[in-house]
Amino acid sequence: MKYSNPELRRINHLIAELDHFYHQAALRFSLSDSAFAILYTLCCEGSGIGITELVRLSGLPKQTVNSALRKLEADGILTLTETDGRKKAVHLTEAGSALASDTVVKLIEIENRILSGWGAHKSAAYIDDTREYNRLMKEGLAKL
Repeated sequence: MKYSNPELRRINHLIAELDHFYHQAALRFSLSDSAFAILYTLCCEGSGIGITELVRLSGLPKQTVNSALRKLEADGILTLTETDGRKKAVHLTEAGSALASDTVVKLIEIENRILSGWGAHKSAAYIDDTREYNRLMKEGLAKL
């Protein structure tokens, strides 16, 4: 039994397809999805963001981020420094910056070319529509 309409099925397919592209990029660069997402977030937001912010911006579960950070730290890709009491900030090492440049930065450059090609109006419309969809989804889930 189908519960969704054609538009919803198309949206779900497009979300899954985009997720697949990011997964394929991680595989191409021999990175786990979580390591890729962490490096991506650090490149977009800047080295030195807090773990709580990294969890929020990466969209990964807290435990996944913590496990990936331990591995990336052991591999010399990043370091964790204490900020306020128990809070920690995440910093790319020199090796981490080099890895990011060889991997996630290449994907970010593709994304930037796409957005530049779209122009400001189309990019803004996409962002606004996605933000509204996410807001309404969050509100709907809160009522469950």
